[in-house]
Amino acid sequence: MLTRADIERRVPHAGAMCLLDAVTSWDATHIHCTAAAPTLNHPLARAQGVPAVAAVEYAAQAAAVHGALLSNSCTPRAGVLAKLVDVELIAGFFDERCGALNVHAELIGLVDAACSYRFSVTDVQHLCHARGRLLVAFQS
Repeated sequence: MLTRADIERRVPHAGAMCLLDAVTSWDATHIHCTAAAPTLNHPLARAQGVPAVAAVEYAAQAAAVHGALLSNSCTPRAGVLAKLVDVELIAGFFDERCGALNVHAELIGLVDAACSYRFSVTDVQHLCHARGRLLVAFQS
């Protein structure tokens, strides 16, 4: 299990923009993370809560942590979120009533220049808020 401090060393975001609180499990192709329930203090919050599209950022951070774990590195690899595919946003917003969030990402492709993940973000009741696929292109 990795803590928030472990995650912050492996993603390019720090402080409030590091959205994940723990890695609960991972292997060569999967990572499972948790994040605290979104509150009004969340860096991406709006008046109604955190937009469901923010789930993509949770997933991208999970992918970044997974990549760092696979490469046995504590230094984030420079990359950009290059493409989103088949993204479904189930609800418009999520907030503290959802409880903690579960972020699941599955590596579906990895080459020197990019990686691709399938992801889902669910709440404590296992209600899905978002799912889809993302592609990260690495900077050389």
